[in-house]
Amino acid sequence: MQPIYYFHGDEELLKDDATRRILALAIEPSTREFNVDRRRASDLGADEFRSLVETPPMLAARRAVVVTEVESLLQRRARQQALRAAVVEYAQRPAPETVLILIQSAGVKADPELERGTEAVEFAALEPARVVRWIHHHARAAGLTLEEDAAQHLREAVGDDLQQLAAEIAKLAAATPGRPVTVADVTDLVGVRHGETVGDFVGAVTARRFTAAAALVPQLLTSPGNTAVRLVAALGTTLVGLALARAHLDAGESRSSATERVFHAIQEARPQGLGNWRDEAARWAADAAQWTAAEVDQALAAVLRADARLKDTKLTGETEIVTEVVLSLGVPERVGA
Repeated sequence: MQPIYYFHGDEELLKDDATRRILALAIEPSTREFNVDRRRASDLGADEFRSLVETPPMLAARRAVVVTEVESLLQRRARQQALRAAVVEYAQRPAPETVLILIQSAGVKADPELERGTEAVEFAALEPARVVRWIHHHARAAGLTLEEDAAQHLREAVGDDLQQLAAEIAKLAAATPGRPVTVADVTDLVGVRHGETVGDFVGAVTARRFTAAAALVPQLLTSPGNTAVRLVAALGTTLVGLALARAHLDAGESRSSATERVFHAIQEARPQGLGNWRDEAARWAADAAQWTAAEVDQALAAVLRADARLKDTKLTGETEIVTEVVLSLGVPERVGA
């Protein structure tokens, strides 16, 4: 057990899980009510922080202090700078009977000074294979067993949002007590069949099957976790990958070389919502042969306009906006014919 933990990264649910596990190990259940304090850094003063971490445990060996939103320590306000100084000073000589957990919100870069003075753990977005493993792990914790293809389909249907996946697993546990969950169970619950996932949608676009992609939009927008913004974002990510693959092919590289380059780019960027990264890289490199660089640029511009329209709260008709942008991508092809 370390005296200070610093959790950062984009997977909030994993931070919550880690916090619960540490508290379960560090604090006796019967004493948690008076030996665990939770505060937001934005509401915490330096003196109150010192009092919290220096207070001895009551009728137990340890106490714990959980401080969230620690990104506020980067603010230049005097109050926050005083708190930051108190945290950094405390990290040099932490109380042996106190476990301090500092939790930073998603979307903020790690604080180097906090990393140096703590047991820092990054909870980055999980790659697809790890999301499937997480599904199995979370299902087992809920007393549920998923067949492998059922776990894969759940991930393809719902995406990488662990909160949404946890909610769907809870529903499956209630609906299928005492037996393994099948693909049919996931299909019945989520309402998404094989061939009707977000991955199938973007795959149809990159393969230039625009009518087939457009036909999937109404169904996708009624399934859990899907929104028009998510569909457009997934399409944008895929088109960026397609553009990268097209650039490598235009530079004279072979398809296998382009695939490997794209795969390494995916590893570095770690975009959410993709399928198996190697499979995606191979598909982008293969489908890029059907596009010119100019067509991909035009498609990205169209997707960007659709994203702006969707984020204008005065507009309605999300299904129509996504369908329209998908079908518009095929216009240059028809005109050229």
